[in-house]
Amino acid sequence: MWCLVTLSRSLRTKEEVVKDFRTGEILDAARRVIADLGYAEASMERIAQNAGVAKGTLYLYFKNKETLLARAFEDDLSEFMSRAQEATRRARGPTEKLREVVRMALEHAAQNHAFFQAIRELSPLGSDASTLYSDTLLEQVESYLDFVASVIERGIRAGKFRKLDSLRAARFLTELVRGATIARLSEPHPPPVEEDVETTLDFFLHGVGAGDRR
Repeated sequence: MWCLVTLSRSLRTKEEVVKDFRTGEILDAARRVIADLGYAEASMERIAQNAGVAKGTLYLYFKNKETLLARAFEDDLSEFMSRAQEATRRARGPTEKLREVVRMALEHAAQNHAFFQAIRELSPLGSDASTLYSDTLLEQVESYLDFVASVIERGIRAGKFRKLDSLRAARFLTELVRGATIARLSEPHPPPVEEDVETTLDFFLHGVGAGDRR
């Protein structure tokens, strides 16, 4: 009996490993096809061909293209969040941590330029359309805002930033980063990421005023 239970667990684990691997391949293919063709032209058939599987196999893993896109975007942001959290942990001091918040966001968008351009055209933030994609996006945005707010809050407690609503401040900073990202996506030759990092952070910390504020 013990051997049968152990064998069953072993087989189940192997099945899970295969499923995770196949899911990863499909998600990678979806990101490639969406980046190359845009969301509208990225059919399930094209994604299946890119992944090297039968079209019917995709439907064993994902109900439809919208579900597939939502999962691809969710996994992409989950990976980004992990790297951003690790970068801020390594940074010393509140300002350096904020710099890493901005840098990681702009670098991630630059590294996934075509994919982000495609999904940005699909469903802009604030759309009234209640789709699985937009719901996933909003959930990820809220999670990211909480993360940025926690970085700002630590700076407030350390006396490095003035007292304010950290979540509202996080929204302001995130919108600045989003604006910089959109600008970079629309420019044929955007400036180096580091230049936009410094511009965005300086604007957030000091605004556009010249000299002393009175």
